Amino acid sequence: MKEYLKGSVFDRDFMQTKVTSNRVTAKERLFGYIIGPGMVYMYYCVVLGLKELYYMDIIAINEIYNNVMTYMTLTVATTIVGIATGFLLNHITERTVCRAGRFRPYILIGIWIMAIAGFCMFCSPFEKGSAAYLVWLYGANIIYQCFGLPMYNLRMNEISVSSRNVLERNSLTTINSSVTVMISGVIVSLGIVGALYPMVLQRDLSGKSWLITVGVCAVIAVVFSFMFYFWTRERVTEDNQRTLEGEYGSGANTVPLRQQLKNILTNKYFLLACAVNIGAVFYDYLQGGNARVNMITYILGGNAENGLQMIYLMAAMQPMAIGAFVVPILSRKFSARRILQISCVITVVGVGIALINPYNFGIAVLGGLVFAVGIFAVTNMYAIFMQQASDDIEYRYGYRPEGTLAVGIITTLYTALLTPMNALYETGLSMNGYVAGAMEQNDAVNRWIIFAYYGAYAIFAIIVFVVCIFFDAEKKMPEIHAELERRAKEAAEARGEVYVSPEEVDRIEAEKAAAELEASRIADLKEKCAKKGLNFEEEAKYQAKQAKKKKK
Repeated sequence: MKEYLKGSVFDRDFMQTKVTSNRVTAKERLFGYIIGPGMVYMYYCVVLGLKELYYMDIIAINEIYNNVMTYMTLTVATTIVGIATGFLLNHITERTVCRAGRFRPYILIGIWIMAIAGFCMFCSPFEKGSAAYLVWLYGANIIYQCFGLPMYNLRMNEISVSSRNVLERNSLTTINSSVTVMISGVIVSLGIVGALYPMVLQRDLSGKSWLITVGVCAVIAVVFSFMFYFWTRERVTEDNQRTLEGEYGSGANTVPLRQQLKNILTNKYFLLACAVNIGAVFYDYLQGGNARVNMITYILGGNAENGLQMIYLMAAMQPMAIGAFVVPILSRKFSARRILQISCVITVVGVGIALINPYNFGIAVLGGLVFAVGIFAVTNMYAIFMQQASDDIEYRYGYRPEGTLAVGIITTLYTALLTPMNALYETGLSMNGYVAGAMEQNDAVNRWIIFAYYGAYAIFAIIVFVVCIFFDAEKKMPEIHAELERRAKEAAEARGEVYVSPEEVDRIEAEKAAAELEASRIADLKEKCAKKGLNFEEEAKYQAKQAKKKKK
């Protein structure tokens, strides 16, 4: 069996993770899940938020090619090409055996591809309206959407194999979600869409300021991709590769494709997780990248002069930023399932308030304040469904399904079925008579904007709520992980190794660190006493006092 990346540069010492602890450390959280991925996600959000505006308003792609379906055809074509590359990527990750892990190397490569191709989506050497210009756009979009983005999206798989501890993994999931909300909500929504777009980009028909914005963010993404890469670790992958190599002589997955498909298609939790993922894709397609901007601009009358865009974003959407801090704390005390159910109800109530009179700014802000409280968890915590489904499959069949060909096939199938909905929002605008750059739109366009913006939130919240009713895997996690630890112990003993549990490793590491810190403190104190002529024996008194305090 062919093994990918084995012996490659990603097997070299200088390309290995800086994380050595068996448990997720504070530095790992800060660099690997907050700062590093946050700066990369900023670039992703900038491209996502500006691409449709650039194509629809600056290029006016449907107008210059005299076809309302031009943009939709472009997006559908890139999705179709992505089907083949999706199969290829899952085949590769399934058979990747590398010290750096199964996903981290491809995430790094994907970020670089996104940075280059994303810039080219806004920059072309050809004249607008020419056949060569359209071909260039197709090429850049295909490379970005079909190669760079799928590799970058493996970051959720990386979180799934970062730790066997459910609380740690849930914490990383919510931290990752918090970062995405803060980046998309504060930097992108307020900074780019709320301020830079109406004041600069919207007025720049030449597109130069658009190129500068995207180019600067692309460079930042490449620089911080290394922080993202070096401060994450696939602990579960490392453990599983050692086990597989001991049993089969290869660290790659050896389960036949037919058996893989049977395993996942008969697993209740995997099917429910897929239902949520399908809902998430529909949510993205329905709301598009600019439903919020258009809702504020055309439904609420916001523009650069009256500042309503900034006011709405600051007043109505900031509870999402609060949720970015609160939800990770709540996830340590309450079940993720319960948090999601409550958040879904809050989201639907908020949407209902806003729809009382969607054209009234005050009501829109009030509704936004309510549904923003709930929507953070709904749109950012649903990844736990697939993580827990993967745990259950590993428990039942002895292998992790993330990145396998079978999962790739299922994902590709439902993505292909949803392909006609790609660019759904933008096509709906064009079909209802949207006029690029106009101060006002007709009633049909306005109704479509209202439905797409609010409907996306409500529909997805209802889907997640229903899935939560049947998804009871969380209460089985202690039993599942106890069994997985037992298997790891047996595999280690079969290899002639002494198995040490993650908890014991943590205890040893903590005691070692404490002993080193204490030795360093005493050495510093001896040196200080020697310089000042003080009696070091006072240290014994201090130690006795500390012991008494500790006992108390």
